[in-house]
Amino acid sequence: MPTQRYIALQMLQDRALWDVQGPRTRRASTAELHRRSTINGMSVAYHSARSVSTHRPVGKLVESTSDFSLLAAYMEAKTGCEKQGKSKMKMDSAEGEIEEVQTEEEERFIQEQEQEKLQHTWQLSKEVMFTVSAFLVLFTSGGLILGFGPVYSMLVREKQWAELCTDAEPHDEGVLCAAQEIRLQYVFSTGFLCLSAANAFFGVFLDVVGPRITIMLGLLLSSLGNFALALGDSHTGSGTWIIVGYSLVGAGGMGAYLAAFQILQLFEVQGVVCSTLSSLFNCSGYVYMLLGVHGITRKVFFRMYGILAGVCAFVCFLLFPTNNITSPRDFLYISLCHFEMPRINAPTGLVDGMREELKRQDLWFFALLFGWVSLIFAFAGGAIPSLLFNLAGDDIRTASLYTDFLYPILVNGTFGYSPIVGYVIDRYGFKVIFLACIILVQLFIALLMVPNLRVQLVMFFVYAMAQTCLYALQFAYIIMCFPAELYGTLQAFLATVSFSFGLLNYVINPWTQLYFDGNYSFVLLFLGLPTILFYGFINVVQGCEHHTISHKAKSESDARDSLTDERARLL
Repeated sequence: MPTQRYIALQMLQDRALWDVQGPRTRRASTAELHRRSTINGMSVAYHSARSVSTHRPVGKLVESTSDFSLLAAYMEAKTGCEKQGKSKMKMDSAEGEIEEVQTEEEERFIQEQEQEKLQHTWQLSKEVMFTVSAFLVLFTSGGLILGFGPVYSMLVREKQWAELCTDAEPHDEGVLCAAQEIRLQYVFSTGFLCLSAANAFFGVFLDVVGPRITIMLGLLLSSLGNFALALGDSHTGSGTWIIVGYSLVGAGGMGAYLAAFQILQLFEVQGVVCSTLSSLFNCSGYVYMLLGVHGITRKVFFRMYGILAGVCAFVCFLLFPTNNITSPRDFLYISLCHFEMPRINAPTGLVDGMREELKRQDLWFFALLFGWVSLIFAFAGGAIPSLLFNLAGDDIRTASLYTDFLYPILVNGTFGYSPIVGYVIDRYGFKVIFLACIILVQLFIALLMVPNLRVQLVMFFVYAMAQTCLYALQFAYIIMCFPAELYGTLQAFLATVSFSFGLLNYVINPWTQLYFDGNYSFVLLFLGLPTILFYGFINVVQGCEHHTISHKAKSESDARDSLTDERARLL
């Protein structure tokens, strides 16, 4: 029987094995313990334990084993474990210090990069950037082409395309032949058509390359368009450059207009600044009233305007951000002459995101309504100056008063009706505004058919209110009733439908002049009758309360899921 002292020492051996190799290790001899201790990096201080136990039978307890050797082996193993623990603690401490040093170096490197970046940048407050954007929208946006009345009068005074008239046609002052009238109306209808096409193009282009390149490209096109307007002349050429130039001013100005809206992302509350910037788009139609000032010629005016657009493009290169603004802030860092490549974002969602939305009846109803009414506005915008001249007869001063001043001032005053439309949408819903838009368009067409100048004053107000309803629906209905991530794609879809309908102007304008001798009543009746059909589908218009609530709930759910995933990743 083993003695109590042996059992105690054997227990010490088991404890040593536990510390060295873990709880599952079987009880071993002193020699085996010594061997394992040596393997783990511990020197063998006593050779007697190994020598004594070498010839011990396997699996038997041998009491002759030296008690001192067992104790020595245990103490040696225990000391080795303590050394290992201390060594591990030192290694962990060293690794922690290394990680802290690396973290400090990374933070120092990032701070140095930010400081180096700030040395090449300036800060401008959001109020200053909004002022710059407001100036750009007022003087360079596509809304310039809406002031077509003064441009029409100027081209008539210059007798542009008068050489197309035959000798059999009248050549009295203020009387235009059919071929001349067709070219004059092509100026506005083509410009309005390119405005829609640019809306679709720049809407996607802005999301892909950012505001800096977008606004520079838009202003470059606008500058080229102004120079084309200055140099175009039907007496020395075909006059095509006049039409091309007017179209480039509208298309390029639309790019500048959309890019300028990026500055609104700096503001947390965007209602006032958004409505202000939107109203300036129509106010830019007042600029061409300067063509009626005595002493200002077309070549001088548009050359100076081309230079202005070029200077604005350079200023935007200095001030506008390369990438889209995604969060509100008080200041905007500007890079001045420093050029960097934008983050190219793939235009996702154009197919997959639209697939579900194209199944909605209200989207197709709105797209057809928007496209057809835009066609009416495009045709009427070019025909109104001619109609006013015809109603004024020989009274050139009255014709100029209505065409050069009253027409652009009253029709482009849509900003005065925007708050009313917004209140009605909030108070009574979209269906009321859809009905009001259809009724106002029909009333507008009816007033155009009345051969009286004073009645046309009422027509100007109705025209402005109809435009306000249509363009308020274009933005508000899409924003409130459809997913926010598809806003640009949906606007491009509406612009594409509008562009498709606008191509009919190239058939309607010649048809009016050649087959109806410039009588607009038949064409206006043709354009107005299809609007009656829209009453039958007005019930597809949604109030959008359910969509807004469900979309908000989905956004909150996505935010919670994202937070949960982030926590799981950190853990």
